[in-house]
Amino acid sequence: MDFYLDPATFLPLAIAFNSHTDTNMNVNIPTEVLFANYQLVSGIQVPFHFQQMFSGSVILDATVTNESFNNGVLDSVFVLP
Repeated sequence: MDFYLDPATFLPLAIAFNSHTDTNMNVNIPTEVLFANYQLVSGIQVPFHFQQMFSGSVILDATVTNESFNNGVLDSVFVLP
Protein backbone atom coordinates (compact mmCIF):
# COMPACT_ATOMS: atom_id res chain seq x y z
CA MET A 1 0.00 0.00 0.00
CA ASP A 2 1.39 3.39 -0.99
CA PHE A 3 0.34 6.71 0.52
CA TYR A 4 0.81 9.93 -1.44
CA LEU A 5 0.93 13.18 0.55
CA ASP A 6 0.81 16.79 -0.56
CA PRO A 7 4.38 18.07 0.00
CA ALA A 8 3.19 21.44 1.32
CA THR A 9 0.34 20.38 3.64
CA PHE A 10 1.13 16.67 4.22
CA LEU A 11 -2.55 15.91 3.59
CA PRO A 12 -3.29 12.60 1.84
CA LEU A 13 -3.78 12.95 -1.92
CA ALA A 14 -4.04 9.25 -2.78
CA ILE A 15 -3.75 5.71 -1.53
CA ALA A 16 -2.71 2.99 -4.00
CA PHE A 17 -2.84 -0.76 -3.49
CA ASN A 18 -3.58 -4.02 -5.30
CA SER A 19 -6.93 -5.77 -5.04
CA HIS A 20 -7.35 -9.44 -5.88
CA THR A 21 -10.07 -11.63 -7.32
CA ASP A 22 -11.90 -14.07 -5.06
CA THR A 23 -10.45 -17.04 -6.91
CA ASN A 24 -6.85 -16.01 -7.66
CA MET A 25 -4.66 -14.09 -5.22
CA ASN A 26 -1.91 -13.98 -7.87
CA VAL A 27 -3.90 -11.53 -10.04
CA ASN A 28 -3.17 -7.94 -9.01
CA ILE A 29 -5.81 -5.33 -9.80
CA PRO A 30 -4.47 -1.78 -9.30
CA THR A 31 -6.76 0.22 -7.01
CA GLU A 32 -6.49 3.87 -5.95
CA VAL A 33 -8.44 6.20 -3.70
CA LEU A 34 -7.97 9.90 -4.55
CA PHE A 35 -8.74 12.76 -2.12
CA ALA A 36 -9.35 16.41 -3.10
CA ASN A 37 -11.08 19.68 -2.21
CA TYR A 38 -9.95 19.79 1.42
CA GLN A 39 -11.94 22.20 3.59
CA LEU A 40 -11.52 23.21 7.22
CA VAL A 41 -14.32 21.83 9.43
CA SER A 42 -14.13 22.42 13.20
CA GLY A 43 -10.36 22.83 12.91
CA ILE A 44 -9.91 19.59 10.90
CA GLN A 45 -8.99 19.41 7.20
CA VAL A 46 -11.56 17.16 5.50
CA PRO A 47 -11.55 16.00 1.86
CA PHE A 48 -14.89 16.94 0.31
CA HIS A 49 -14.26 15.02 -2.91
CA PHE A 50 -12.95 11.51 -3.34
CA GLN A 51 -12.77 8.92 -6.09
CA GLN A 52 -12.02 5.22 -6.17
CA MET A 53 -10.23 3.90 -9.23
CA PHE A 54 -10.30 0.19 -10.02
CA SER A 55 -8.06 -1.08 -12.81
CA GLY A 56 -7.82 2.44 -14.22
CA SER A 57 -11.57 3.16 -14.24
CA VAL A 58 -13.53 5.36 -11.86
CA ILE A 59 -15.97 3.18 -9.89
CA LEU A 60 -16.86 5.73 -7.21
CA ASP A 61 -16.98 9.52 -7.44
CA ALA A 62 -18.36 11.19 -4.32
CA THR A 63 -18.72 14.78 -3.20
CA VAL A 64 -19.38 15.56 0.45
CA THR A 65 -21.79 18.44 0.95
CA ASN A 66 -21.76 18.72 4.75
CA GLU A 67 -19.58 17.46 7.57
CA SER A 68 -19.74 17.74 11.35
CA PHE A 69 -17.75 16.30 14.22
CA ASN A 70 -18.60 15.32 17.79
CA ASN A 71 -22.36 15.45 17.35
CA GLY A 72 -24.82 13.11 18.99
CA VAL A 73 -22.50 10.95 21.09
CA LEU A 74 -22.31 11.76 24.77
CA ASP A 75 -18.98 11.58 26.61
CA SER A 76 -20.58 9.11 29.06
CA VAL A 77 -20.66 6.48 26.30
CA PHE A 78 -16.88 6.26 26.54
CA VAL A 79 -16.65 5.87 30.35
CA LEU A 80 -15.41 2.45 31.47
CA PRO A 81 -17.40 0.75 34.27
